[in-house]
Amino acid sequence: MGLENSAQGKVLQKLMTYRLFAADMDGTLLTDKKTFDMALLRRLIAFMTPRDMFFAAASGNQYQHLQTTFADLHDKIDYVAENGAVVVARGQIIYESLLPKATIDQLLAALTSDPIFAGAQIILSGRDHAYMNRVAPEDVAMAKFYYDSLVVPPNLRAVAANTPIYKIALSWRGQDINQQLDRINHAFPGVRGTSSGRGGIDVIAKHISKATGLMKLEEARQLMPVDVMAFGDNGNDLEMLRHAGCGVAVQNAIAPVKSAANVVLEETNNQDAVLRYIQRYLEETYQTTID
Repeated sequence: MGLENSAQGKVLQKLMTYRLFAADMDGTLLTDKKTFDMALLRRLIAFMTPRDMFFAAASGNQYQHLQTTFADLHDKIDYVAENGAVVVARGQIIYESLLPKATIDQLLAALTSDPIFAGAQIILSGRDHAYMNRVAPEDVAMAKFYYDSLVVPPNLRAVAANTPIYKIALSWRGQDINQQLDRINHAFPGVRGTSSGRGGIDVIAKHISKATGLMKLEEARQLMPVDVMAFGDNGNDLEMLRHAGCGVAVQNAIAPVKSAANVVLEETNNQDAVLRYIQRYLEETYQTTID
């Protein structure tokens, strides 16, 4: 199978040599079973590192959880975590953006009083822990797939008043979230909501996105946007794909992401599309075999 399924992608591949490969996690790098080809990633990093090339996880997920996901490779990759609110290079946090405490309190008050937000699962993602409102035990178990060190305190507003918070993650069972997303983006200055997939909304500082996180990584690694290849599938990946020199959508991506991408892959996340694409790109660019 060729590298791309679009003429534009073929031109990009011939003209550009990319040095930073940034991949969204859920629905992109990870299969629906939350797995990826660790052995292949290990080989790719071994090939990339001596050539001054880098792999980054660009995710709405918590930084601590991402480290756990990558196991012994965790210190060999970079991170744009919390949708850009936390950026890590060379194992060091180089940038973080916290939500204003007054805005968090205002939003939490609305989430528990405004009927449009009824039934919301609420997670405050902080520097050391994630904090969740009291919901069904099965919801807590599911949240632990995405957050390490998850705490269920008696009062979220009290926690928010005294704890640095990067992001508020919201979700509703079996609901369309467009109304809630619209309300957040019009009623709460200083923050914005972005679709995280799985019927969820991530609330982050208005100026934050995965694209701003990539800019911080580019500064740290002395790169330009043209040096970046980014992969995504959902609404919170749009800015990143538009920012990167080459934006790549997996086949299972939503329509706006496919429209924004330079390349649309034939494979889905369940076929390890991202890592296989990077492998093909490197092998064709460097006329070698990575095994």
